Amino acid sequence: MNILFVDDHIACTEMLVDIAESAGHYACAAHDGASALKRCSEETFDLILMDISLPDTDGRDVCRELRSNMHTQRIRIVALTGHAELKGSSCMSDFDDCIVKPITMKALESLLSTTMPIPE
Repeated sequence: MNILFVDDHIACTEMLVDIAESAGHYACAAHDGASALKRCSEETFDLILMDISLPDTDGRDVCRELRSNMHTQRIRIVALTGHAELKGSSCMSDFDDCIVKPITMKALESLLSTTMPIPE
C-alpha cells in the first residue's frame, strides 16, 4: 500500500513513515498542505493520514481539494487531530475517518492492515 503522512511535526511523521515501511508499505511524508498536494499530483496513494492543523492551510481544505480532483477523489483520507470534539462532527465529513492524536500503535496497525488499495 502507498501511504502519505501529512503533518508538520517532522519527527513524529518520520517515525510513522518508518513504522509503515517496516510493515512492508511504501510511505512518505509531507509537512504542509502545498507539499501534500504536490506529492498527490506526482504519485498515487492508497491512504493519506492528514493532520488538520497545517502551517500553511487547514487539512480539511486539502482534503476537499483532493476530493474535487478525479485522480485523487477516491483515496482513503483519514484525519489526524488533537481536537477530540471534531471527531464525528459535520466539518469532518470529507474525511473517511478521524483519529484523535496521539495515534496509538494499535490504531496505526489497524489502519495499515484494513485499508486495501482501491481497485481502478
